[in-house]
Amino acid sequence: MFYKEKIDVAVEAMKKDGIDMWIIAGQESATNSEPVLSVLCDGEFIGLTACIFNSDGTSAAVCTPIDANGYVHHGVFDEVLAFPISFTDTLSEYIKRKDPKIIALDFSLENPSADGLSLGMFTTLKEAFDKAGFKGELVSAENIVVKVRGIKSDEELAKIKVACEKAEEIFEAAKSYIKAGMNCKDVFAFFQKEVERRGYGYSWPKSCNPGVFSGDGCPGGHMGAPDFPISYGDVVNIDFGIRIDGYSCDLQRMYYVLKPGEDKAPDDIVEAFNVVRDGIQLAAKALKPGVTGLEVDTVAREYITSKGYPSWNAALGHQLGQVAHDGGPLLGPAQPRYNRDELIRTPLCKNMVFTLEPGIPTRAGRIGLEEDVVVKEDGAHFIVPPQEELFLI
Repeated sequence: MFYKEKIDVAVEAMKKDGIDMWIIAGQESATNSEPVLSVLCDGEFIGLTACIFNSDGTSAAVCTPIDANGYVHHGVFDEVLAFPISFTDTLSEYIKRKDPKIIALDFSLENPSADGLSLGMFTTLKEAFDKAGFKGELVSAENIVVKVRGIKSDEELAKIKVACEKAEEIFEAAKSYIKAGMNCKDVFAFFQKEVERRGYGYSWPKSCNPGVFSGDGCPGGHMGAPDFPISYGDVVNIDFGIRIDGYSCDLQRMYYVLKPGEDKAPDDIVEAFNVVRDGIQLAAKALKPGVTGLEVDTVAREYITSKGYPSWNAALGHQLGQVAHDGGPLLGPAQPRYNRDELIRTPLCKNMVFTLEPGIPTRAGRIGLEEDVVVKEDGAHFIVPPQEELFLI
């Protein structure tokens, strides 16, 4: 089944960019993935296939005879062209008839989610273009894919919300599990046991999900849980994401392990937590359609550094969807690894979903929060309520 609302987004993007035709082509996509396919439909390519969308609203599928009835059954394509002998002959005849001036293909130097066209498939398409006498321009479909993948439908948003809610249940259960004297690996095992018991999937590889980091000097980053003890007076940062019904969440929550005799966290730790929390709130208010990721990152980064804390060595946030890192523009600074227009200076769209995840060091360990938000006209809406206070252990 193809999702009509996604095709409508694609056609509007093509019109805006002056693209006449978008071709998504491949074969045996289960083993040679085309990332955009799972966003457009719940099917896969088997034999040689081209799904073609035109800026005039028409569409076609070129496929093997054994695949043809499936595409007819979808009810989406105006034409289903089963090639009797040659894929390139049938495709070239269609291209010649439509006479496009600009054709977009799924290749990208910077965005893996828009880079689904293999070299072999491109060679096959080039043969069809030559047979059609195509003299126009071939361009990247990156801008189309960014909108098709990034602008979430109501159904997609509902699925992301479910993943967030179920992850929050596990974060809540961890409050009565985490204890001083444990190892980060113990907490890692607890979260994974809960994921398996409840039958969920992982937003990123199981080997490093969740990330569990506790106390000053604990190694951090995308690494799972180090062999490091959890002590009284530590903050415990847990970076966790699950996947349910094809959609993911990516959240970080903060715990503080009370020392004997304490009934609250020390003032400096609470202050640091509040600065991160408030930086996220300010970024969410700024995250509206038409702004850029650089602008949103700057809001949070300038606020946090104005409070005397160092800038963090990462972007403020990334897109979220079928996987934790869903591709496309992100909320990032003008630092060398992010300083590309397509990443941080592209205007963002309503119903894109982002993480907001600044972090700062403290004497008790790193404080990092991560919230999942959806872009709306009045600023980003939190998909589940954000963490407002440290969880006390």
